[in-house]
Amino acid sequence: MKKHVILSMILVLVVSSTALASGWSEPVLWEHSSSETERMPWYDSESKTLYFTRNYNLYESTMVDGSWSEPTEVIIPGVNRRQNQVSPLRRGNNLYFASYSPATDYDFYVSTWNEETQSWGEAVKLETVSSDLQDWGLWVSSDETVMYLISKGPFDGQEVRGGRGVWKSVKVDGEWTIPVPLQGEINSDTNDWCVFVDETTGKFYVSSTREGALGGTYDIWVFDGEDGEAVNLGLPINAGNARSMWTDGNVMFFTGNSYPGGISSYDIFVSFWQD
Repeated sequence: MKKHVILSMILVLVVSSTALASGWSEPVLWEHSSSETERMPWYDSESKTLYFTRNYNLYESTMVDGSWSEPTEVIIPGVNRRQNQVSPLRRGNNLYFASYSPATDYDFYVSTWNEETQSWGEAVKLETVSSDLQDWGLWVSSDETVMYLISKGPFDGQEVRGGRGVWKSVKVDGEWTIPVPLQGEINSDTNDWCVFVDETTGKFYVSSTREGALGGTYDIWVFDGEDGEAVNLGLPINAGNARSMWTDGNVMFFTGNSYPGGISSYDIFVSFWQD
């Protein structure tokens, strides 16, 4: 049923696209794109809501009767809205994100939805997965027991190659363990921007500045599991600085930085898969 909902949604999203024989369609701007800085999309299939960052605040838009609602700011108590919030990710009633402070740069937080008050609860810092440097983006499994995060670290004296890298934490007895850096090709000698895992296929997606980029500073790379080899996602997605993304294998939302067809420095684009 969810697959049919997503495919129906795409018919609304894609007003005009250049079809490929097999693969991702030509990306188009999301329908509520504006001249503001918009990036880091995350689609929650349960609530049919797209979460994203607009000018460093968290926003949401919900699919209602085949159309996206006008985006509204997500209000979370306990965070300074004059500082930066990025990388929203919703699992069930929990909304994960990163928030900035002068002392430790970005750190990870979680807020829980209160059904009674119909509002988000006080932000709680995730101490064990927040370092003294920049903790930038994260992915949490649907059962909320595994986390992959993008961070400069270090954690427990461990570091990653390059500026920012991919780390892993698991939940044990209700607590997140100290992250460890992934080995293999996922972590390169360069900066990583985001990590995403398709739980259906086990594929990892990482946006990175590693050697072999096609369209700009950042490209999206795909790995067949944690130990997979780096494969460039290719055109038409990697047409110029493609960054943070979400996909279920049928639709992909991603960030384009000064991307072809964009209207701002950062825009949200949509592409869909066709056989």
